[in-house]
Amino acid sequence: MRAYATLARIRRHYAARLNSSVRRRKRGTMSALRFPEHFPPKDRWGKFFIGVRWLGPDLSFFKTLKTAQAQRAAQELTAWGGGARQTLAHAISRVLARSLGWKSEVFLPEDSAAVVFHGPRYDFSDPESAFAEVVEMLAIDFRIVVPESFWARYAEASFGEIIDALLNERAA
Repeated sequence: MRAYATLARIRRHYAARLNSSVRRRKRGTMSALRFPEHFPPKDRWGKFFIGVRWLGPDLSFFKTLKTAQAQRAAQELTAWGGGARQTLAHAISRVLARSLGWKSEVFLPEDSAAVVFHGPRYDFSDPESAFAEVVEMLAIDFRIVVPESFWARYAEASFGEIIDALLNERAA
């Protein structure tokens, strides 16, 4: 009897979480994509054991990030305000979605650039090749040549801050 009560409690918990996420999605208020506090690991053992179950940092949050981003619809691109800002953001988003495996091409200005450029899973090679594609696309399609110091300066920025800074680089 005790096991049934526990099972019922678990079902209610997950049903409540599902209902709240559905309500949030219907209202159109998506939360910004961010890494949890423990990622990337800061201590040497966390760095050493990354990707090793039970010893390294928990990487299950990647599934949550991927699911949250996949639920975004094209209408949410209006958060960019239209014009050159939205065009540049969508062009970069298209490259990152194709290269990294994001399910949607929609990223919001509040999203962490580290998450957007890292991708929806833990992998060493994907982010670097996707980054190279973005740099190449910026140079060819938008005539924006960005020095390496730019990327170091905006390492902790939001995706919106990066887009605004890229537009300023183009104007300069």
